[in-house]
Amino acid sequence: MPAGRKPKSTELLQAQGTYRKDRHKDRVKIVDELKKSPVDWLTDEEKEVWSKWYDYLQKNDVLKETDEVAFGLLCKTFVRVQKFGAELITTDDYISEHKSDVGAMVTKKDPKYEIMADSEKSLLRLLTEFGMTPASRAKVKAAVQAKKNPLQELRNRGKEQ
Repeated sequence: MPAGRKPKSTELLQAQGTYRKDRHKDRVKIVDELKKSPVDWLTDEEKEVWSKWYDYLQKNDVLKETDEVAFGLLCKTFVRVQKFGAELITTDDYISEHKSDVGAMVTKKDPKYEIMADSEKSLLRLLTEFGMTPASRAKVKAAVQAKKNPLQELRNRGKEQ
């Protein structure tokens, strides 16, 4: 895994006015939006999550056609965390007991807990990628707000002085 922070998206660089052709010319520019209809490999519950979050993310111009798999995984992971969270309500639900081969009682964490914990980590990472956490949302809003008409801003500057 490379060290340092992740590079800003081309759209964010352009919106901020920091895009430079000499440095950023080799980046792929994706302009087509993701289709509203959910992918067919999602369950009905996951498709509901897709529909609910799609509008929010498109309002902020986040989803592009290449995000289909990642957005689908976000929906799948969210539903998985919900299901395991409903099953594992109390701390007693996280612990399983059984008899060993020699007859001793063995207490250990339920494997479902490990799956839920891993899914929660994945969910947080995916939510961050799509700008759905407070810190990452601020970056998305900054990019959306920065997409104002630069000519209009120049005209407005002349009026203020």
